[in-house]
Parts: sequence; structure tokens; C-alpha cells
Amino acid sequence: MMNGLDIDGTLPGQKIEKEELNDVIRRESEEVASNTSKSLGNSNGDDDGHGWKEDESLRGWLYLVAGAGYGTLVVYLVLVIQKGMMNIPILSGAEITDKSGALSTAFLISAMVYITIWFFMSGRDHSFFTNDPDKAKFYAGIIGLASLVIIAISWENFQREMVITAILTSVSTWSYIRSAQMKG
Repeated sequence: MMNGLDIDGTLPGQKIEKEELNDVIRRESEEVASNTSKSLGNSNGDDDGHGWKEDESLRGWLYLVAGAGYGTLVVYLVLVIQKGMMNIPILSGAEITDKSGALSTAFLISAMVYITIWFFMSGRDHSFFTNDPDKAKFYAGIIGLASLVIIAISWENFQREMVITAILTSVSTWSYIRSAQMKG
């Protein structure tokens, strides 16, 4: 005759497996320890809780880089190329003889680099690419190659302007798009 299950859920005479119980206790204690360390502040060694390794702080730094880069790009396009202020360190050099050509080439390269990086990093999220998200990288390749052709054609006349605007735009755009992606 069978009496049913004991209080611990086993049949009479059945041995209890204690390993499972230990695993459950160990996992729960690990969760409690990780939650405690998170609540005590930053676990990356920064006592104020605002370390650069945290996602929110990294996003802030990326936004800072993007803002500084775009700001420097505007200063370069307007003050150095258009206005001819040649006393800004690093950004200026020899006198620009064809200001309108340099400005239009720098602006064109900047726009093409921005569009290339946008297509590569975020284009797949656009409604135009819902059927085939990888097609955005195809357009990034086309625009990127076109910008390289323009750089090659204009290299002799505007190499400094194109290099500076391409670097500023690429770093700023990458930082901005990457920080925006970290939010969602």
C-alpha cells in the first residue's frame, strides 16, 4: 500500500538529491551579491558612480565627441576656409587661393562621408530598406566610392581641406550615431 508523497515531495524511501538544493542556493546568493554591488555604486572603480565605463556615461562622452567634432567642422568651414583666418592652430596652413572651390569641395566631401557612415550604421532602420536591410550597405559603398573619386580628382588643389573635413565628419558622425544606437 502506498502512503503518498512525504513533506519534502519524495516517495517513502527515496533519497533527496542535495546537489540541486545547493545549486539553487548558490545561484540566489550570486544574484544577491551582484544586485548589492550594483546598488552600492559604480563597480568600475569610480567612487562617484559616474565612470566612463557605464553605458550612460559612455553615451555622454560619445555625444561630447560628436558635438566637438561638428563644432570644429563648422569653425573650419566658416572661419578658416570661407573667412580666411589662418591663425587657428592645426586647422590652418597655407593661404587658400580658391576659397569657393575649397569650401564647396570640403562641404561636398563632408556631406558624402556623413551619408556613407549613416547608410552603413543606421540605414537598415530606415523604412526604405524594410524588405532588404543589407541594401543600405550597398548604397554606403556607392557613396563612399564616389567620395574617394572626388578626393582623388581634387587631391592636388584641396588635399588639406578634404582630409580635415573627412576626418572631422567621420569621427563626429560615428560618435553621434553610435551614441544614439546605445539609447535603444
